[in-house]
Amino acid sequence: MPDVSFDCVSCGACCFSRNPRYLELLPWDAGRSLPETGLFTEDGRTFVRFDCGHCIHLDLSNGKAACSIYEDRPEACRAFRAGSFEWAKARRANGVMGASLLNH
Repeated sequence: MPDVSFDCVSCGACCFSRNPRYLELLPWDAGRSLPETGLFTEDGRTFVRFDCGHCIHLDLSNGKAACSIYEDRPEACRAFRAGSFEWAKARRANGVMGASLLNH
């Protein structure tokens, strides 16, 4: 069985995607201080930018995967739980720190 570490700053699997519409903002996000440069709107819906294969707010320096807007992160990010079914699915799809996406 693979390593099942729940350390969010060494995993980051949920922050990687090739889908540019991976993370849509929800009504609960309206009051958050999210940098406009990290968002785009399409068909009246607002999304976080994933232009580089991962969330634009993900800091990958020093071998970590840290959220640079953690205190104001979107509701979908807040609801994501390490160790959950969704977490396991993201790790299978993306690998630790997006390894399966970055190596292609």
